[in-house]
Amino acid sequence: MKKILLAIASFALAIAVNAQVSVTQQNISVIENNPNMTQHQHSQVVSQAPKKIASNQRWVGYYSSDTLADFGMGVPSYPGENKVGIYLTESILEPYIGMKIVGIRFGLCADIGQSGVHLHRIVDGIPGQVVASNYVQYGKTGWNQEDFPKPYVIKEGEELAAVFEYTQYSDDEDHSYPLSAVKEGDGSIPIWLWCSKNGTDYSWNQFTCAGGKSMSIQVLVEGEFPDYSVKPYSFKTVRGLVNGTATANIKVDNNSAYDISKIGYVVTIDGVAGAERTAVVDGGIARGKSGYFNADVPCGATEGVKDVTVEVTKVDGNNNENTDRVATGKLNVSSTRFARNLCIEEFTTEKGSNCPRVAGYLHEYLETADLSRVYAVCHHAAFYTDWLTQPCDEDLTYLFNDAGSTYAPAMMFNREPDFNSYYASSGEMDNVTIPGSADDIELLAQYYLNSTDADVKLNMNVACDEGNNLYKITINGESNNVFDKESARLTLYMTEDNIAAKSQKGGGSNFVHQHVIRKYNTSWGDPITWTGNSFSMTYEWEVDDTWKKEDIKLVALVNKYNNKDVLDNRIENSIGLSLSEATSIRYLDADENAVEVARYNAAGQLINGKQKGLNIVKLSDGTTRKVMVR
Repeated sequence: MKKILLAIASFALAIAVNAQVSVTQQNISVIENNPNMTQHQHSQVVSQAPKKIASNQRWVGYYSSDTLADFGMGVPSYPGENKVGIYLTESILEPYIGMKIVGIRFGLCADIGQSGVHLHRIVDGIPGQVVASNYVQYGKTGWNQEDFPKPYVIKEGEELAAVFEYTQYSDDEDHSYPLSAVKEGDGSIPIWLWCSKNGTDYSWNQFTCAGGKSMSIQVLVEGEFPDYSVKPYSFKTVRGLVNGTATANIKVDNNSAYDISKIGYVVTIDGVAGAERTAVVDGGIARGKSGYFNADVPCGATEGVKDVTVEVTKVDGNNNENTDRVATGKLNVSSTRFARNLCIEEFTTEKGSNCPRVAGYLHEYLETADLSRVYAVCHHAAFYTDWLTQPCDEDLTYLFNDAGSTYAPAMMFNREPDFNSYYASSGEMDNVTIPGSADDIELLAQYYLNSTDADVKLNMNVACDEGNNLYKITINGESNNVFDKESARLTLYMTEDNIAAKSQKGGGSNFVHQHVIRKYNTSWGDPITWTGNSFSMTYEWEVDDTWKKEDIKLVALVNKYNNKDVLDNRIENSIGLSLSEATSIRYLDADENAVEVARYNAAGQLINGKQKGLNIVKLSDGTTRKVMVR
């Protein structure tokens, strides 16, 4: 199992991808929030204080603090004698190999009565053999801690599930939502649930907590912990200006015996090491927990893409005892950088009952977003297809880690691989996430708009021949000197809003689809022909008479396509226009009265009329245009 990594740390992406594997038949199931809670309720869970543990013990789970939820969660759609547990992946257990699991605790927001706790070994991808268990006389609101009669020694390469039993009620508002789950920690890993789904036999299923929350279940690990031990995780690419300083936001695990607040590090660029620096960690990092620190990376006086390593040398002034101390990444240095817009791509389907909920989050966010910088495109794929699915939608499911576990709803933000993925087949990250609210989307959007920049800027112009419903769309681009122009492609979408659904599951009778793709050039974009650091590409598209022009938008992307690495398909920048609102729309016949006098193919050969592919059009005013013909 791949190690878990989170690249965007400044806002601790608790909303990271909630993936699933074959046991769920690609069907996201959600542990729901209590619908009876309101924004005006602020009462805390009343319970006795958790027991104090010994200095050689650590709580290990999706998070490790004593935090409990104010209001509970549950799965009233699947009532019965259920079990719920956390997935202790290989990467979670790796720092504790050879140590002992001596107990378990679980948090409740309501009493559940008699229960039991179990530690399962993962066998064939699901909880199997029980290796430790104990009886719980009465599960009460708050933390419930039980020791195992016999400690279990953690073995290299294995995975476990820490589970407790409870009765799930279907419609009793006082008892249907007893489970505690919090925003803290790593909510990207799924929850194990033993239940009967839709009248079937009981089986293990993977669920996710609404809002990307972490289930309040932890195991108590006992062993000899090093005094000062911090492990860093590698990062992708940081960007900066010549003679400036870039910032690498680096995730670390604090495997020390103490909470820590300062990290000493050395940055090496293209083999040349700098002086040791010290980063102060805001709020510190508790023992046994993950956190982040910002490493200053000097850009130097030359442009280019450079190799970077960041070695964690000191922990609170003491030598770092961890054997894995080095994080690696890239540094992109240029003399020119551009403001970066955001393209949000949603995966949805009429067959997914959770899709309307997440589509609603996106719609709510876009109502207050800066639509001159934020654009949305919807792909009807990943969890089956429907009547709106385009071939490009299915092709883009490749971005789900070789399509090893596709699902909907899901979203991409500039196709950045910044999200946790416990199942990733080609890396520790993923390009998709499942936001838990409109606020979650806004948090991500603000990060990409304010904290990332681009090597390319774009401009779009649209001219129209209304009599023939024909639109000429011209995209111009400019790059800096370090942009990888050879790998760049241009993708163009025409989308339509407010399309009435035919049979949207979970959407009601009045559900309408937004950002539906009506036309596109190619799934992965057309290769760009550059003249120095600039390009211009023109498309001539018709608009179907049945489409509503007032609801049509055009979105253009400069993106990379890497068919060998799903995590290397970044959208560098984007631009968009609405047909009804764009001030740049003008009539084709008013284009300075210039007419076509000759047409050539991409090889420069004279052709008679339009030919599929790239056409070079010479006009009577002496200018030329590059036009893609479909």
